[in-house]
Amino acid sequence: MILTGSEPDVECPLCKGRETIAKRGYQHIMPGDWSLAECLRCGASFIAPMPDAGTLAKYYDDDYYGPGESKFIGPVERISWLFRFLRARVVKRLQPRGRILDVGCGRGVMLKVLKHWGYCVDGIELDNAAALRAEKNIGQPVYRSLEQLAANAAQRYEVISFWHSLEHLPDPHRALQITHQLLSPGGFLIIAAPNMASRPASLSGKNWLHLDLPRHLTHFDMLSLARFLEKEDYRIIRHSHFSQEYNPIDALCFIFELLGCGDLYPYRIMTSSHHGKDNVGFSAGKRLLSLVLLPPLTMFAIIGANVSSMAGSGSTSTLIVQKERGRGGIPGE
Repeated sequence: MILTGSEPDVECPLCKGRETIAKRGYQHIMPGDWSLAECLRCGASFIAPMPDAGTLAKYYDDDYYGPGESKFIGPVERISWLFRFLRARVVKRLQPRGRILDVGCGRGVMLKVLKHWGYCVDGIELDNAAALRAEKNIGQPVYRSLEQLAANAAQRYEVISFWHSLEHLPDPHRALQITHQLLSPGGFLIIAAPNMASRPASLSGKNWLHLDLPRHLTHFDMLSLARFLEKEDYRIIRHSHFSQEYNPIDALCFIFELLGCGDLYPYRIMTSSHHGKDNVGFSAGKRLLSLVLLPPLTMFAIIGANVSSMAGSGSTSTLIVQKERGRGGIPGE
């Protein structure tokens, strides 16, 4: 079915194209009865119609961020901090010093590390609760939107990062326009996001961990996103399909789904807000079996996720691009 394009809700939020189709197999997804459309020009998939800000706010609560200072249970929380440290190392390898902007900085853990290393840092976090945690971690205010930052920015940034945040924004096209304005010539843009064109996404379908409707508003074909950026004043530095932070847990959820353990198990039991809740309805035997199988299946998931990544089809991928000097920008600037 080709959508008419006469309604603003079916305009592609990435390339602004209007030739879109209802994405087969992605209708009436709960909770909320969400459906996806797909852009025939850039390959992006997106919620149609797009939910309003009031509706979205209901999905960013303690179940998402965790009720206290931690999102995950103890050991998993410590591992998550390690991965934020590794993100900071990626920035350091690209740019040994300078000004760094993290869009969707969450609790500000990566920025805390970079600030300790001597960088000038800024963060943007849409959710107020997460922003308050970030301000506590980095000891300075964070902005609530790119528009707010752009109106106050006196200098440009050497690195701007979207670590799994671009998919949360209702207008990624506008976000990339503002980013282009804020980024210094020769500066680096990092975008890590789920890859809707990956084999794991195709296998999992509606139960894909990274579908996460309605928080993930736009789902990118990451290769097409790289081509989009390449046409708009950026040079591709690296496109990696490897992510030990996200890809193995996605594979593990897929395996447990095949075993009948429910949607997104065991990811849900790793979060501090869900810990202990998602076993409700499990028989004692099934709980015991899941615990016994968890170690070997985790190893199997790590191997499977990395094999998929080696084949160029990681469940998530990371783009690093460099702003070229003396060319145009993203249309609409």
